[in-house]
Amino acid sequence: MKRKQIQSIAGAVLLGMILIVYIVPIFSLLINSFKPYNEIMRSFIAFPEHFTFENYPKAWKALDFMRSSGNSIIMTIITLVVLLLTTMPASYQLSRTKTKFSSFLFNFFTMPYLIPFFAVMIPVVKMARDFKLSNSLLGVSVVNVGISGSFAIIMFCGFVKSIPRELDEAAYVDGCGKFGVFTKIILPLLKPAISSVTIVYALWTWNNFMLPFLLLTERSKQTLIIRVYDLFGMYGTDWEVVIAALILISAPIIVLYALFQKNIIGGLTAGAVKG
Repeated sequence: MKRKQIQSIAGAVLLGMILIVYIVPIFSLLINSFKPYNEIMRSFIAFPEHFTFENYPKAWKALDFMRSSGNSIIMTIITLVVLLLTTMPASYQLSRTKTKFSSFLFNFFTMPYLIPFFAVMIPVVKMARDFKLSNSLLGVSVVNVGISGSFAIIMFCGFVKSIPRELDEAAYVDGCGKFGVFTKIILPLLKPAISSVTIVYALWTWNNFMLPFLLLTERSKQTLIIRVYDLFGMYGTDWEVVIAALILISAPIIVLYALFQKNIIGGLTAGAVKG
């Protein structure tokens, strides 16, 4: 057997093992969402002896699904709109300006990407409350962009640098101003990066727990992920309801990722050719 064949087989086996590691927890959650409580406690990996669909209506009611999912959707949309409107023009200006100050600003804007949220959690929450941004989906979205927007700037800057400057110069010769160059030339070319950043941040925002948990104390403003946390009790937990709830909140984002996986990969690699 040739060396390349051995490497291919070994690679296939390794990928298969990694796939199993990822698939088994999801599959276990799925089959346990159709079990009654006593069967879950008896064996978490066994198939259901008696299928039941009662867990899902219970989870739907416990989550207040319509209200909390609406909050999650609103917060995600606001985050994406604020993020794109601020980071795209900023990244374009930073990428097209070659000065020490622009380099300083790029490093300044991207520094939060290197700092874990837990290191700045207390001052961020204190500032958010001082500026009356707590208990507001708009406020939480703005804070979310502030602490996580650096990744988008890195993405957009890398992509803009791969666009030849000659396109800008040709547009200037034709009479376009800087705003016209950005909207008519750069923005259409940014579509792969925009789709990638949009999907990545949609995933992050939908699954974001800590920031909404700290700032959204009013029950009517809470998102899905916080309502799942409320299902865990100090003295007992209805695991059949919790597992069904986890499936309910995971399903939309899994479908979204499956549909736009190519966009994510394409956008992440599109700006990596030239920098």
